Amino acid sequence: MKTSSYLVLGLCLLFLLSGCRSTGNKENDKSVGSTDIEVSVTAKSDSSTSETSSSSSSEFQETQSSSQADTVTRKNNTQLSNAQKAQINQAFFDWAGQRAAIGNMAVSEWFFDHGAAGHGDWYANTPDGQVQVQNNNMPGKSAFLIHAIGGCVFYTAKDGGVGKQELFADSFASNYSVKMDFSKPVSKYLLGDNGRVYELKSGNGVALSTNTGFGEYADDGSQGEYTPSQAFQISEDTAAHEKLQELIQSY
Repeated sequence: MKTSSYLVLGLCLLFLLSGCRSTGNKENDKSVGSTDIEVSVTAKSDSSTSETSSSSSSEFQETQSSSQADTVTRKNNTQLSNAQKAQINQAFFDWAGQRAAIGNMAVSEWFFDHGAAGHGDWYANTPDGQVQVQNNNMPGKSAFLIHAIGGCVFYTAKDGGVGKQELFADSFASNYSVKMDFSKPVSKYLLGDNGRVYELKSGNGVALSTNTGFGEYADDGSQGEYTPSQAFQISEDTAAHEKLQELIQSY
């Protein structure tokens, strides 16, 4: 009997030990599975972090690019003294003289002028807004986002002259008619302190003068009735834009 009892007890112990080992393996299997999930989540988290980092980097680059553009704009709109404007305008005119000679055309600084007038500011209309051309403090500089640095006019001279030419003749009244050949195209360039070159083109056979494209505010600084008959457009002359921006950035 004792032998049988010991045998039964031994079998029971064997069964219990086997069950414990099996349970231990299941827990180990579960632990491995849990570890795999954690690794997967970590990998996904790393991927998400990478995507977020990439997105943040992209946004930073866009912001940085926008900031740089704003800096250029602010630099281009830096308040230039009259002396600095004159220097920039002269340098641009020298450059334009070379361009005109190559194109067998003449160019003059006499792009804007007027006779007897009121006390209002003179301006030009452009796609970017009004450009102040002459400040008489009516309404004044602060009323305009863009101010003229200077300008020039490209044309064909009646006497065949090319490059830089003196366009003024014997009187203001005679204006362009004495030396300018109106049967050929004419282009006025207006240099803005925002770094843009604006252009007013005249077709063949169309007469124009120094005040073509410009208007004047009323004596009280209001818009007034003397508005430009034509508007300037943003010039398609890429080289002219680049030259003006180069000159402005030196200040």
